Amino acid sequence: MAGVTDSQDQLLAELVQGVRRLLRQSVRYYDAVADQLGLTLTDLTCVDTLRERRRATASELAAELGLTTGAVTRMIDRLVQAGFVARRPDPADRRRVIVTLEPTAEASVAGLFAGQAAHLTEAGSTLTAGQLQLLRDFVRERAEATQREADRLRQQGRPHAVRRGGPPGHRS
Repeated sequence: MAGVTDSQDQLLAELVQGVRRLLRQSVRYYDAVADQLGLTLTDLTCVDTLRERRRATASELAAELGLTTGAVTRMIDRLVQAGFVARRPDPADRRRVIVTLEPTAEASVAGLFAGQAAHLTEAGSTLTAGQLQLLRDFVRERAEATQREADRLRQQGRPHAVRRGGPPGHRS
């Protein structure tokens, strides 16, 4: 990178490595929460997406999660049966169905994420408003970039059946 010093190069390399580690540990954390709720990792991601959005159609969830609408419909069926979500008619268009999180599920999920929220709140309490804004913007932008990169990989990626055979070029 032009204009970047050696120490900046080192810091950027450490940042990239640190973010990759954070992503791995986040997946591990989500997996532990999913286990506590008896959900798959994808099901929990759907539930957490609904916690953030409050409501969504199956098509919106499919786009957000990078899944087909058929896969999302089956997932919603499982989550309805397990009491995590409900299907409701859209008041603006009764032909559309809106998926919402059930209040009891919201409480269960929030409880499992409470420890993580407390750690972040405690760490953030020592920062200035400017530092918090910088971190907020950085995290938001990195989340959007990560979503775009995941979408790109899925679009160019190999089908699940082929993917299970190992890395590209691997021969069993």
